[in-house]
Order: sequence, then structure tokens, then C-alpha cells
Amino acid sequence: MAVVGGDEPGLGRVGKWPLWRRPALSVWFVLVVDLGAAAVAIIEFTRSGAADAGIAAAILAAALVQGEASRRIERMRRVKSGSVRINMISMWVFAAVLTLPLSWVAALTVLVSLHDAVRGSQRSFVHRKVMNAAAMVLAAWTARLMLDAGGLSVLTQATRLSAVQIVVVAAAALVFFAVDGVLIAVSLVVDGGDDRTLVHLVGTADDNAMELATICIGAVAGLVLVYEPLALAFLFVPLFVLHRGVLVPQFRELATKDQKTGLLNAGSWREVALKELAAADHAGVLMVDLDHFKRVNDTYGHLSGDEVLKAVADTVRRSVRDYDAVGRFGGEEFVVVLPGLRDGDVLAIAERIRRAVSDLRVPLAGGATLSTLSASIGVAVYPGVATGLDELVHAADTALYRAKRAGRNRVVSALAVCDTRTG
Repeated sequence: MAVVGGDEPGLGRVGKWPLWRRPALSVWFVLVVDLGAAAVAIIEFTRSGAADAGIAAAILAAALVQGEASRRIERMRRVKSGSVRINMISMWVFAAVLTLPLSWVAALTVLVSLHDAVRGSQRSFVHRKVMNAAAMVLAAWTARLMLDAGGLSVLTQATRLSAVQIVVVAAAALVFFAVDGVLIAVSLVVDGGDDRTLVHLVGTADDNAMELATICIGAVAGLVLVYEPLALAFLFVPLFVLHRGVLVPQFRELATKDQKTGLLNAGSWREVALKELAAADHAGVLMVDLDHFKRVNDTYGHLSGDEVLKAVADTVRRSVRDYDAVGRFGGEEFVVVLPGLRDGDVLAIAERIRRAVSDLRVPLAGGATLSTLSASIGVAVYPGVATGLDELVHAADTALYRAKRAGRNRVVSALAVCDTRTG
């Protein structure tokens, strides 16, 4: 597991490293993790015995070959997800934990991480990359402690695992996974992540399942290297397929989501809305349009405008039920389908959205806060106004323009029975 990247790299003079511009707690945490990993490596180097150089060379070679073979897939995955939260390095590190002294594990982690940094496509500050490798060394150390506590030393051909020892290996894999994940999550929090969601800190369920799967494959790779080294070749095909499979949900999400707001895009929203209307006796459609959005872009810039769109999108989503479909219709327009609701309930939700947008405070770059937002909302209800989705959307859009012409910051129904505005 690794920290989200995306920052511009650079070494330069030590005093000008980007690390020193981070919050003080973040700087201290990174230094503690890095120095802790260095201390573990040094101590282990002073007391480690000989290692099987053949196994070490095989793990390093396999890691480098796999890294090169999957570069295109990994580049696509990181570009689509914007994250390097999961990767295949942990697989080879855990295989080394089972088969090599910890000093060799630390050295191998550094070499494989260095290869990923040099050959990979993700640009990131050097201190982040070092922190990632250090976290993995500490995770390897805790996993090794678990193995030692379970009476399982470095695997050799003389080792025959009992059922209990297999459980110990599984427990060590979970410890490795948890420690690495916690260190990375904490680093994100202390780096100024108060507004980060839990998913951003620990990854999605798919992210974590993938990471745990790679560690489990690492355990199998370790056993294979000890008992049948040539059989390691059989792991490469399923590993490649597993890695490629990570792209499937990401491409599926890209095909359905608006990338600026995370809402459904217009096409996906229409598909969902059609299904909802087919199954519902009553439903409402809302067209929500931000008032004077061009002024936001002209005054604060388009990047700030994007932040406003995200904030409004989140506000609309929080103002409706979990199963109501919310989409970005285009520009600063949003569209909502509310299945199972009649006129009064639909109008009440529209008014709730209008009030929430008016109360919104959006922090912008440079310390400014935008607090003058408002929205106009057009409402159409099925089957009172129309029986087809396109007709409903058109009716809601017409009501929206009536709200605009009437002075904005109001809800207007296509039935012309409600035209409300609160000060």
C-alpha cells in the first residue's frame, strides 16, 4: 500500500525540500517512520545470519520482471484512480519476510521501491516515496515478530508447515496488511487530511481486497521459492490477470460518473431514471441550476469554480435519499429523480436543496470563502405532468427557466401550483 501521489518531485537543496513545508506533525511523523525503519534495518544487519542468496536473487528478479511486464497496466490504473494505494510490491516483500532475514527484506524493499520510483509513471515527492518504503519495512518487521512468536523461523527446505503454522502465516499476512495500511492512513491525516473521507484514508473495499490478495500470493510465492523454485513461473499469469482485473471497475466507473463531481453523468443518469420510472407509480424530477455561476469563474478562476461544483454536488446528494439518482446534466446544472414521491414531497425536497445551497460555505484557494451561492430549481412530477422521462425533463427544464426569469433562488413547479421564495 502506498500514499496517494500526484505532487511534483524534486531533490534540490535539503533546506528547500517540500517535506519542510508540510504541517509540523506531518514532518515529525514522516521522520519517525523513516528513522524507525532505518533503525530496524541497521539492528537486523548487525545480528542477521547468512541468507539464501538464490532465493533473494529470485525474489528480486521476479519483482523486477513483474514490474516491467505490468508497467502499462499500472500506469493506466494509477491515472484512472489518481492513487497508488495498491501495488504489487507488497507481494514480493511478504514473500521475502517468509524466506529471508529481515535485513535482506529491508534491502529488497528499497531496491524494488527504487525500481518502481524510477520506472513508474506516478510523479510524487521524494519524501513520500521514502515514507512508503519505510512503512513497508516496518510492516515486514511486525509480520516477522508475529512469525517468531508463532515459532516459525525463516522457511527452509527442511521446514514442514503444520496447520497451526499455516494459521501463523495467515496472521502475519494480516498484521503486515494492517500495519502498512494504518501507517499510510495516519500519514494522510497528519498531512492535513481533516476533510478526507474514510475511503480516501484506507481505500475502497476493492482496493483493500486487492492489496490483501497480493500479500496472500506473496505467501504462496515464498512457499514455492523454498520447495519448488521453478514453479514460481506459474504465478505470473494469474498475477497479471489479477492486476489487469483491477482496471475493470475503474473503467466502469469512468463510463458512468462525471469526473468533476462524482455524480452520474447525463447518459448514466438517464438509464437509471428510466428504470426508476418504469417501476414507480409516482416520481419527481428536479432540474437544479446554480445562479450566476459564470461570476464565480470570472472572479475566482475555473479551479475554484470546480471546487464550487463539487461542493454543490455533495450538497444535493446529501439533501436527497441514498437511493435517489443524482446526475450532472452539464455545466452548472444538476438533475435528480425521486421515485415513489408525490407533488408535496418532491417540492419539499427541492426546497430543502435550495436552502442547503444558500447556506453553503465553500473554502477557496487563498483563504477566501464563498457564501453567496443560490440555486434555481424546476420541478416536474410523474404522472401529473408527463408519462415519459424526456417529457418530464423538458417540463422541469421549462420550470427552471421560469424560476430564472422570476428572479432566481426559488423553486418552480411545472404544474404552476408552487412558486416559493424565502428570504
